[in-house]
Amino acid sequence: MNTEVNLAGIKMKNPVTVASGTFGYGREFDEFIDLNKLGGIITKGTSLKPRPRK
Repeated sequence: MNTEVNLAGIKMKNPVTVASGTFGYGREFDEFIDLNKLGGIITKGTSLKPRPRK
């Protein structure tokens, strides 16, 4: 069965995605699930440099 999807030009193997807030960075769950089977991990945001603390 082909479950491939195209979301705004991003090709994913399947539509199953997880959120970083509840799934961490994925590494925390790698012993429970094969991360290669996920369509993606949705992050809150990324930055090349650390943000200054207030």
